[in-house]
Amino acid sequence: ITLDTYTSGGSTFTRMRAPYVNQDGFRFDIFFENLVSEIGKRLGSQDIQSGDADFDDRFIIKGSSEQKAREFLASPRLRQLIEAQPSIRFEVRDDDGWFGSAFPDGVDELCCTCGDFIYDAERLKALYELFAVALDQLCHIGSAYEDDPRVDLK
Repeated sequence: ITLDTYTSGGSTFTRMRAPYVNQDGFRFDIFFENLVSEIGKRLGSQDIQSGDADFDDRFIIKGSSEQKAREFLASPRLRQLIEAQPSIRFEVRDDDGWFGSAFPDGVDELCCTCGDFIYDAERLKALYELFAVALDQLCHIGSAYEDDPRVDLK
């Protein structure tokens, strides 16, 4: 798991990333609902329902498989850890894009971006626990192998 910060558009973000072997290609994107996402929902944009009404009211959930997304978010602890972060985008992505290193086939990256610079050690521990629970849940639903993906994030 790699913890770093980066600056974009004059704002500094805290980011945690972990590559893993993605067994079935399941990807998701979870972020706080806002005015833009609410308009998108009304226009038919995807918003998967986890089954937890309070969670679903606060977050937009997109995914490559609705069933896998619901299985992934079936963990109350996982939802609690996501909700504990005041500003979060939690996703699985293929690689760092055009300007980052490409991952080997079958390797994806679990990534959490927080909309601020995190100084608080307890909040960082909660973010780390979120990753541990999420990776365990991905293994539990058959979407991740426990194998080392052999990727070095820099």
